[in-house]
Amino acid sequence: MEIIVYSSANCGFCKKQREFLEKHEIAFTEKDIHQSKDIFDEFQALGGYGTPFTIIRENGHISKKVMGFNRHQLLEELVQNATSEHTVS
Repeated sequence: MEIIVYSSANCGFCKKQREFLEKHEIAFTEKDIHQSKDIFDEFQALGGYGTPFTIIRENGHISKKVMGFNRHQLLEELVQNATSEHTVS
């Protein structure tokens, strides 16, 4: 499973989600949508319109999209399947 979190630097809910994922030792890659036009375009192409926006991929295919910081949905989708690695790009 691959988890990608699209975020922005001044987003309070992005910070809360990052802390939540780290607390539960859930591996994820974080992409700041203001870091580059390519990341922003990717975010929009996936249907993102606000941050945080989380994409869950399984076997190379998107299995779930989570808009906003939804603690209950994240727990349901991720906690049992995660490891403790976090990268920022």
